[in-house]
Amino acid sequence: MAFRNWFLPHKDTHKKAHLLSWEGLLIYILFFILLQVSISIVSYTKPGVLGISSSVDQKKLIELTNAERQKMGFGAVSENEALDKAAALKAQNMFAENYWAHFAPSGKTPWDFILGSGYKFTFAGENLAKNFYASDDVVKAWMASPSHRDNLLNPKYKDIGIAVAEGVLNGQKTTLIVQMFGTNQYVNTAPVVDVGGKPMVVPRQDFDKPSLVAAVSETKLAAKPLFDPFWISKIAGFSVIAVIAILLAIDLWVLKMRGVFRFSSHHIAHMALLSLAAGGLFAAGSGAIL
Repeated sequence: MAFRNWFLPHKDTHKKAHLLSWEGLLIYILFFILLQVSISIVSYTKPGVLGISSSVDQKKLIELTNAERQKMGFGAVSENEALDKAAALKAQNMFAENYWAHFAPSGKTPWDFILGSGYKFTFAGENLAKNFYASDDVVKAWMASPSHRDNLLNPKYKDIGIAVAEGVLNGQKTTLIVQMFGTNQYVNTAPVVDVGGKPMVVPRQDFDKPSLVAAVSETKLAAKPLFDPFWISKIAGFSVIAVIAILLAIDLWVLKMRGVFRFSSHHIAHMALLSLAAGGLFAAGSGAIL
């Protein structure tokens, strides 16, 4: 198999370049698998080298949250020191136990942190986010998710607490955002916490037990990462798209020069796939919500 056939149409059969065939698709898939494996290995062997540097601001998040609530005619929520503490405790625990979830591997629940901060509630809720570059993007992502949006706009809430914390999670420098809501106005009903869009009744024994924690330790900021894995993957994706686009252009030009020019369904399929892939990469964001 001639090396040139990987990049140019076959001289005799005019079959398209191998990098535009199923063989090429397999190479691209293997390339991205190798890239992700390499990222995982670096994260494991050199914790903190990979990660995202964020400019998310706690006060800005509260301001943006209230702006969304007021658009819908709901009252603004007030920053509450105890809920700020609860959010910070939850973020610290996620780093300490190395998890990304509403419930800790050790069994700690969202309400353990709220009650542990001294905040006695009738209604409460939790939204999580990680690895967003800006505050606006965090709130936009929450508002785009029906369950997070309903939680953020819940008219029962009167108070809010938010923590923005940096640390190493799963080997990568991570920015965690924890948003806690609550109201301590008395109602004749069991306390309820909205977790992931699911209202959960807090067991009375959990509500009555003593506080689990007493203080929030000072957050030690993680060193600035050397490489951003999100942009590494994005640049790799655009690079592959560029290579395929160039090969398609070469394919059409060479066939035209040989006098056997044809614009086939294969070209249309490739162009459609490139457009979808490019659109997906442009729309892709670095952050995640829970």
